[in-house]
Amino acid sequence: MEIIKQSEDILSIIKKGIEDISSMNEDVQVLNYIMKLCLSDSNCNFQSGYIMRKIVGDTWLLNEQESIHLPMDIVTRIAAEDFSAAKKLQGYFAEEFNIAVNKIASFKVENVLVAALLLFEDENRQESGEPHRACLSLISQYASSKIGHIKLKEEIRRVNTYYNELIVKKEMAEKLASLGTIAAGLAHEIKNPLVSIKTLIQLLPEKFDDPEFRDHFTNIAINEVERISNIVSDLLEFARSSEPQFTSLSIGSFIDYIISMLSYQFAKKKITIKKRVSEHLPLISADGSQLKQVLLNIIINSMDAMPDGGEIVIEAMRGEDIIDGEKVVLKITDTGSGIPDGDREHLFEPFFTTKDSGTGLGLSICKSIMEKHQGKIHIESVNNKGTAVTMVFPAKSPSSPQTPLIALDENNKETI
Repeated sequence: MEIIKQSEDILSIIKKGIEDISSMNEDVQVLNYIMKLCLSDSNCNFQSGYIMRKIVGDTWLLNEQESIHLPMDIVTRIAAEDFSAAKKLQGYFAEEFNIAVNKIASFKVENVLVAALLLFEDENRQESGEPHRACLSLISQYASSKIGHIKLKEEIRRVNTYYNELIVKKEMAEKLASLGTIAAGLAHEIKNPLVSIKTLIQLLPEKFDDPEFRDHFTNIAINEVERISNIVSDLLEFARSSEPQFTSLSIGSFIDYIISMLSYQFAKKKITIKKRVSEHLPLISADGSQLKQVLLNIIINSMDAMPDGGEIVIEAMRGEDIIDGEKVVLKITDTGSGIPDGDREHLFEPFFTTKDSGTGLGLSICKSIMEKHQGKIHIESVNNKGTAVTMVFPAKSPSSPQTPLIALDENNKETI
């Protein structure tokens, strides 16, 4: 009966141990739990113990407090639980760290030691704890598997974090590349008001006593400085990486804004722009800076595909979805070189590019931005004939909360 009772106790300990460890999310929790079992079971006669956990390289953490450095031959023997060399291990820990050790429980992931329990057992005490030690051994084996699972999840989190950080950096690079393309046009935009200010300043000495001229000069100068300030602010806002800040946006006005921004490049590259916008289009809810990045990326791609000139058609029309309701459809078509058949299925994959230079993230970022806007993007292309990019946005519901409306004044400056 005593043997049966002891077996039932051991099975109960194993069952509870596995259940408890299964719910843990940190390797330290698992190791502390096993240590507690070892020290609380009087049948096993463990008097004290230490948790040793690998940090990096040859650096280990002892009881989550003290950093220690272990030679590789010691690590190898601990991993193998090399009790034939127990005296050497005992001597090493006693001499180097002033701790008593005569039993070891190792925890390995893919056969690499990641942690160990250094246990001290009173060998002079009469005890009969072999079944209980076997029980602890079984739980420890499960704990090793659990620690491996935890390490894998941590690695996946690290990889995801690194990937997300990389995407943000590449997104910024794509923005800066777009800024480089439109820089000449923006320089022209800034140069015009500067010429006006310079002319007025040159006339000011001879007309200083003319109050009408001074008032006229002051008003023009203030307006032109404000115009430059808006252009610079717009650049800074575009270059800033952030989560979407949604506002009500008129897609027709926004198209005018983008065309104006790239007008210098269109003329330089002999590209004709045609705009077709349906009347009374509903507003969309969008982040102006992110939508600008999408349109600039797509239009610049079209420009690159037409090195000898061509035509870009930008259309905005009303769409309808039986399930999701009213939509706004934006379509950009070019007469460029098109996309080879084998490349089309990879267009939205990160780091895929058909250009000699570039990050290969432009269209991937466009797709990500469209998804944040609950929209869709689709590309059709015929090699050597041209490409059409279609974007579909949910129309803003008339009953949605009112938010600032982005529009453009006669100088193509954003107004609220």
